[in-house]
Amino acid sequence: MLLYFPDICLQYAPEVALVRLQFRRPSPDMASFQRSLQAVAQLVEQNTVGGGLIDLHGLPDLTIGQQLWVATHWLPRIAVPAVLHAAFIIPENGLYNQMAVEALHRAAQHFIHCEVQFFHTPAAALDWLLSFRNPAAQTALEQEWDAAAGRPAAG
Repeated sequence: MLLYFPDICLQYAPEVALVRLQFRRPSPDMASFQRSLQAVAQLVEQNTVGGGLIDLHGLPDLTIGQQLWVATHWLPRIAVPAVLHAAFIIPENGLYNQMAVEALHRAAQHFIHCEVQFFHTPAAALDWLLSFRNPAAQTALEQEWDAAAGRPAAG
């Protein structure tokens, strides 16, 4: 299932307890950024998500204000016991945001206990999140995502 928020496209797959999100456009303002992430938090707070794929393609460099809001308001909301794994897709030119994410993770380690890994491709992240156990589900998720983005299906 695909959901669209002001700044984010989100794929929710309850059958494999997974969410995937990618920023669709730069946030025009802090309120839009917050609304998008609050919608994601509402879904995660239902404790039906065990893994998350966060694709940082499309995300402009996080401002200090955005980083502080994420650390103090968003991360505590998504730090539910059900979430065990988080995979970040880092664009080749995404070193700043990778460093920001790593700093946020270190700062929140006292209440976030999920395993975090960084990848360069969504396929590798999905392999890890699905523990290489469910290639059919992975293929279906990738096809749904690619179809929504108007890209030819991978594979």
